[in-house]
Amino acid sequence: MDRRTALLTILAIALISHESALAQQDSKRTAAVFKPNIEYAVVGRKSLRLDAYLPAEKGAAPAIVLLHGGGFTGGAKGGYTGELARYLADHGYAAFDIDYRLLGDLGPGATLRDAMAAAREDLDRAVEHVVAESKTYRIDPDRLAVGGGSAGAITVLMATYGEARSARRPKAVVSLWGSMYGQEKAIKRGDPPVLLVHGTADKTVPFAHSEAIAVAARKSDVDPVLLRIENGGHTLPLNQRYQNRTILESVTEFLDKRLR
Repeated sequence: MDRRTALLTILAIALISHESALAQQDSKRTAAVFKPNIEYAVVGRKSLRLDAYLPAEKGAAPAIVLLHGGGFTGGAKGGYTGELARYLADHGYAAFDIDYRLLGDLGPGATLRDAMAAAREDLDRAVEHVVAESKTYRIDPDRLAVGGGSAGAITVLMATYGEARSARRPKAVVSLWGSMYGQEKAIKRGDPPVLLVHGTADKTVPFAHSEAIAVAARKSDVDPVLLRIENGGHTLPLNQRYQNRTILESVTEFLDKRLR
C-alpha cells in the first residue's frame, strides 16, 4: 500500500467513525414531549394559545419562541414553525409555536399596521409566559431565542432590532424570509446575533431585505449569518439544502453556537 492510499484509508476510517458516533448520538435521543393549545394570554375575549415542544432530556434547556407567517391576516401555528419546533425539541431545545392576533381579530377599522403592533405585543406576552413558567417547562430563561417565518420573522426582527423594541432581550434571532422594511438602521451595538434565511427569487419579501439587515448588523458589530438560497422563493421547505445542510440543520447549528 503506497503512502497516498494509506492516507486515504485513514481518512475514510476516521470519517466512518465520526458518522457512526453521530448516528449513535442521534439514536440516543428521546422523542420530544408535545403539549398543544396551552393558553398563554387572554386579550379581550381572544384566547391566545401555543404548542409546546419540550425535549425529553432532564435539566434546564435553551428555548425558542416561534411565530408563523401569513401576512398578519392568516396562518396558524402547526405549519412549518411546528415542523421546526418539533425538530429543535428532538435536538435538545424547548420550542414554543404560538398563535397571535391577526387583522381580523382587531375589529372594524383596524389596519395592517395595527395587526403588526398586535403581533409584537403577543410575542411579548408569549415570551413573558414562557419565562414565568420556566420551571414548569424546564427551560433556562437566560438562553431564550425568538424566531419566525415571513410575518413572524418581521415581528421578531422589529421587536428585537426595530424602533419599538421589546423590553426582554432574546439571546438570538432566527428570521426565515423576513424584513425590517427600512428600520435596519435601528440595529445597534450589543444587539443579539441573527440568522437570516432567504431565497434569492423571493417575490413576496425580496432577498435584498435580508441583505440590508446583514449589512446594517455588521456595521453595528452585530453577528449576522445570511443563508442565501439560490433561486429559492418565499416560504421554503425546511429540508431545502444550503451548503450540504438543510435549513433545519442550519437553524440548529446557529442556535447551538449562541445558546449552548
